[in-house]
Amino acid sequence: MENLDLKKYNLKLLIDFDSTFIKSESLEIISDISLEQNQNKNKIMSKIKELTDLAMNGNLSFSDALSKRIKLIKANKNHINQSVEKIKKEISLSFYQNKRFFEKNYENCFIISGGFNDIIEPVLFKYNIPKKNIFANDFLYNEKQEIYSINKDNPLSKDLGKIKVAQQIEGEKIIIGDGYTDYELKKYGEASLFIQHIENINRKKLNKSADLISNSLTDSLIFLEDYYGK
Repeated sequence: MENLDLKKYNLKLLIDFDSTFIKSESLEIISDISLEQNQNKNKIMSKIKELTDLAMNGNLSFSDALSKRIKLIKANKNHINQSVEKIKKEISLSFYQNKRFFEKNYENCFIISGGFNDIIEPVLFKYNIPKKNIFANDFLYNEKQEIYSINKDNPLSKDLGKIKVAQQIEGEKIIIGDGYTDYELKKYGEASLFIQHIENINRKKLNKSADLISNSLTDSLIFLEDYYGK
């Protein structure tokens, strides 16, 4: 569906990263690497996943879930670099298949994620999305290149952070994502449509709030062409 022209309809496509553009959650991939030698790895990773699911289903504030997960991963710059190489192979199939869509529409595509710039920017380099269109959190490193915190001045580290970022983007906005923080863009009036992307995970609690429950990016693009092309 690379024929869809976002500029033609003056649309801005906002896209989530974890479990949408990629198949899984980047923090879980990072922790799988960073906790390799930790004897409690499985227990800690289960806790990280639990916190992620609670936040994405709207049962725990995003900021609380994020701060708790950062404390658990115990990662450094080398772990992040390893994670980038692994995540490059974890692009969701339908996004990979629609790479030409991004080559054509990159100016009108935006990534808004509770994930991290150190991961997202290198992973999406080949998809032409400019850095100025990527909004994500920032790791803070100490002198040993160990992650000790995140940039808490970044709005995406806080609850409703995606709303504040979307307010900076002009034009009619559509959000494609899998989680509650994506739905909030529609809920608070910063997106005209919420497309729930279930290619990798279906958070069924959100189904009733979606304008489209989409199995793939292709399905979403066909829907948008029909919706705006009438």
